[in-house]
Amino acid sequence: MSRLEPGDERYLESRSFAYRLLVRAEFAFGMVLLVGLLTLVVLQVVSRYVFSSPFSWSEEAARFTFIWLVFVAAAFVTARRRNITVQLYGGGKTGKVVAIIEALAAVIVSVVSIAMVFGSFGLMATTMGLTSPGTGIPLPVVYVSSVVGFGLLAFHSLCNLWLAVRYPSQFAGTIDAEKGGV
Repeated sequence: MSRLEPGDERYLESRSFAYRLLVRAEFAFGMVLLVGLLTLVVLQVVSRYVFSSPFSWSEEAARFTFIWLVFVAAAFVTARRRNITVQLYGGGKTGKVVAIIEALAAVIVSVVSIAMVFGSFGLMATTMGLTSPGTGIPLPVVYVSSVVGFGLLAFHSLCNLWLAVRYPSQFAGTIDAEKGGV
């Protein structure tokens, strides 16, 4: 992969093989989860409405798959700096002002994500030994998704913070999102 400019959403991936592997793994795992979720929901609908005999475990498995999908997708979106909030402010502002806003947003997301990692460990500890009734999956397996997800969010937010501080010029000449660039 060629080296890109700091304003490109894949800049960090172009600079680090390990980071590129991480982001690609998040994308691939997210796609597997999305296909799995679709399969489970279709299976549930067909078994319920066509055969009038729904599987007892499919709804719960779909819910757990969705939980994992949300956290993995949030990490991927943060890695690519495609959060909707990032796109809606800063129109018409100078690069430095937008860089400061970006840096503050990254700090807030990082701090909250790190706090949520610790809270998630507590949740896992309280559910240790419990299993879900429909699938029999240990509940800590479900709740570790929040540890992984918030951990990845914190990591990607810290990387985005570094980009905002190191390359504030990447935000110069941003488009006003409300006016559609007019």
